[in-house]
Amino acid sequence: MNPSSRSPHRLRRWSCAVLVLASVLQVSSSACAALGDDAAAIVTDQAHMQASLRVWHQANYAVHELLAPSGITLRQFVGDGGKVFAVSWSGGWRPNLRDVMGAYYDRFIAGTRGRRATRGVARIELPGMIVVMGGHQRAFFGHVYLTDLAPAGFAPEEIR
Repeated sequence: MNPSSRSPHRLRRWSCAVLVLASVLQVSSSACAALGDDAAAIVTDQAHMQASLRVWHQANYAVHELLAPSGITLRQFVGDGGKVFAVSWSGGWRPNLRDVMGAYYDRFIAGTRGRRATRGVARIELPGMIVVMGGHQRAFFGHVYLTDLAPAGFAPEEIR
């Protein structure tokens, strides 16, 4: 086969790979109302992600669910005080954990140093914060919540 005849095919394949990578980075870097943020940040997230928003209320907190066109679902759990005390995610990509955890991200990183990576679902318990995450290609899930901000009577099993 003539090398010059393969060039357009390689260029087309390279271009497709770059476009796919760019779209993945755009989706995975989506902002998210971080732990401890005010509920008002969720509206900004909705616009940034071009997501639909659904809200439902429990006894002492509200769940704000964002469903992005890419299929990613983010749920922010907001206590009666108006602060996000938990965030969960599911879909084809894991969100940027720095965006999800906000000011708590450095504590998470410090708490995971020296721990061995495991297969399957990871559960990381730190003072005041619980992180659970797992998944595989195109099927990621997880949640993080602050035990100190969680409303009285909240059960972690309520996060989905």
